[in-house]
Amino acid sequence: MLEAFFAVLTSFGPLGLFFISIISHATVLLPLPLDLALIPLASIDFFGLGIWTPLILGLIVALGAAIGEMSSYYIGFVGVKTYENMNKKQTSKLEALKDRLEKSGTLFIALLAFIPIPFDLVGVAAGLAKYSKKKFFVGCLLGKTPRFVLLAYAGYFGVPWILKLFGAA
Repeated sequence: MLEAFFAVLTSFGPLGLFFISIISHATVLLPLPLDLALIPLASIDFFGLGIWTPLILGLIVALGAAIGEMSSYYIGFVGVKTYENMNKKQTSKLEALKDRLEKSGTLFIALLAFIPIPFDLVGVAAGLAKYSKKKFFVGCLLGKTPRFVLLAYAGYFGVPWILKLFGAA
């Protein structure tokens, strides 16, 4: 059973992983476990570059994730009509968020993008606050890149070790 799952993942390759990353991060409030696909795939040397392959896979997945996260940003951005119907207290909270994002937004977004949390809410809030979409995208990319590169290297080194440990290699 596990071998069949691994075979299906392998058939996707890096391009498939890129599109899976976009789709899994575009699903607002319904996260798909992309980590479970990346970790085993990172143990395969798709590019023939050895230890550099997980870096490239991590970058591919991070780019797809940043593109996918833009969906939650646009949902918030389109929600501007909702903003116009908010009461004064809600509006002031959103303005405070916008001010915070303007001061340290890209780094704040990068930190939240790195942490495995429901990041969609950050995107919706940034969109509602009319935060710069370029800065939001850069923040997502800056946070998702180290996250997925680390996961790829964990798979690159960890999967062979686990298979050897259980006598499957």
